[in-house]
Amino acid sequence: MRYKDATLTSKIEQIRRFYAVGKAAAAALTGGAGGVAVEVAGRVFGQRVVEWVVERTAAHKREILALPFLALAAVVFLVVAVSVAVVLPFTDGEKGFRGGSPSPYALAEIPPDYLQIFLAAEQKYGVAWNVLAAICKVESGFGRSQYWLSRNGVSPAGAVGIMQFMPTTWSGSRNPFARDDPRDPQYDTDPERIAKYGGYGVDANGDGRADPYDPWDAVFAAAKYLAANGFKENPRQAIYQYNHAWWYVDRVMELALKYAPETLPSGDARCLPVPKEFFVITSRFGWREDPVKGGPEFHRGIDIAAPAGTPVFATDDGVVESAGWDDGFGLEVVVNHGTYKTQYAHLSAVAVRAGDRVKAGQPVGAVGSTGRSTGPHLHFGVVVNGNFVDPEPYLSGRKAGS
Repeated sequence: MRYKDATLTSKIEQIRRFYAVGKAAAAALTGGAGGVAVEVAGRVFGQRVVEWVVERTAAHKREILALPFLALAAVVFLVVAVSVAVVLPFTDGEKGFRGGSPSPYALAEIPPDYLQIFLAAEQKYGVAWNVLAAICKVESGFGRSQYWLSRNGVSPAGAVGIMQFMPTTWSGSRNPFARDDPRDPQYDTDPERIAKYGGYGVDANGDGRADPYDPWDAVFAAAKYLAANGFKENPRQAIYQYNHAWWYVDRVMELALKYAPETLPSGDARCLPVPKEFFVITSRFGWREDPVKGGPEFHRGIDIAAPAGTPVFATDDGVVESAGWDDGFGLEVVVNHGTYKTQYAHLSAVAVRAGDRVKAGQPVGAVGSTGRSTGPHLHFGVVVNGNFVDPEPYLSGRKAGS
């Protein structure tokens, strides 16, 4: 952007300096582990605040002297947001999730041929691709770390391959072709025999062998192992089973956050929250101008314009967690789907009660304009591990509600 007004340009540059200081402060608070999260949050949160101030001021050219104070507020928000972002997404008691879009850091560090494997494994086993990538990085540096290469891919404990499986875990505990010997580890590569003895090794690339040194086989086997150990119910506990060390869990989660700062529900919507003909998004997830009070507001869902009284559907099977009045959201229904929750707000009526079991496509209420609203619409939100996430990826494979 370029501005002819010299005073305005000076103030805008001052805002951007404050923003840079805020990013540095956030980096200092979170340490090196938060470096990428700082950059991502800087773009997603702080930069949008700055751009909102710039646009509003450029349009009205009023109260220019107040801009530094707004910039300072953006700095404070950025410091808090990044500090919280680094800690909250991966805490004890969380449920399973999927990785969001790869960050610039992920695209720079993860070999492209490996990235497609992680994404394919997530699709098959429901284990977050960024967690698989983090494990691969920690265990073997994507099969390229000097230490891993110097030991021919065998750990001091005798674990083998790209994802460092103990031979009997890969092959099956009673498999006669497997032996956990650090000096001479033996593992089976016959997929049928491995399956017979309950091993986790798989032939993911279809070459007839289950090879822990093949990236496809190794990554798919790790995803299979994590899924079997309850990743969808408790990701941290599942990762703990992989290495039996909590420092290892923390390291993997830290890297996973760098690779994909956003998390997604472990499943996709099975239907739209309103009939297809009324599915028009009028306000998206993220920063916007508050439609009631004005000023910057982070919108924690999407708004769908629909006539008052339009039926609102549960997007998946679940249990109604709450149904009733919730201040600014007005009449609201929250459905717990096990690994995530969905929110339906500003309703004119509710059709369910707390504790009810609902099926995908079942009416839970009707579109309205209750609470803090400027007209009939549905506010639809998605919550993963206590954090609101962008609902649009969740709805991307949707079918019309019925």
